[in-house]
Amino acid sequence: MSLSFAIPWQHVRDLTALLSLQQFADSALPIGGAAHSFGIESLVDAVLLSIDNLESFLAAHLEESGTLEAAYCGLSCELAQEDALQNFLQLNIEYGARRIARESRDASAAMGRRFLHLAARVSDFDLLAAASQDAHEAHLAPCFGFVAGALGVEPETAAAAYLQQSITTLISACQRLLALGQTRAQEILWNLKPGIVRAAQTRAFSSFTPLLDIASARHPNQATRLFIS
Repeated sequence: MSLSFAIPWQHVRDLTALLSLQQFADSALPIGGAAHSFGIESLVDAVLLSIDNLESFLAAHLEESGTLEAAYCGLSCELAQEDALQNFLQLNIEYGARRIARESRDASAAMGRRFLHLAARVSDFDLLAAASQDAHEAHLAPCFGFVAGALGVEPETAAAAYLQQSITTLISACQRLLALGQTRAQEILWNLKPGIVRAAQTRAFSSFTPLLDIASARHPNQATRLFIS
């Protein structure tokens, strides 16, 4: 007797979307993330950020910048599922206006463009191809959400995956700036997961990060720099 097990099409689609999301959420994705610290290098240079306060700093970062990025990521995810391309393009312009420091804003836009082009090419989705061609300003957080939405991923899941990628990238930058070992880096990332979930569940379209904004604005004037931003 031969036995066969039929896997529901919906289940296969969900697994494929999950694997695709994992690929796009990889902090090693070739979009330039390793070249940016988003102001953290300036904080370390000013002796305002150290191993001792790194975890608390990143937790606070999630509460402010994280909730803002997650909100735009989640909304963009919904717009993709509605095929609302023009609204997505406008949302990127709005998001860019909220990035006060030029260096961080330019970094977000550069990574967003690369991410959107890469996702459009590997997925061959018409919606992503159109977004890639029409977007004059594309930022990483809303672009990640838009791609996730095109994959059929729920907004909250997309926002959490984006924040996981974002925090992993920042911790990686800190490993090059501080005497931060691999094990401690993984401990910090693990401990921050509840904060990632809270930020992903919060729709707050505002944040207040004056210290990080000032640090990012001062970054071009550092005598030596390891990162672009």
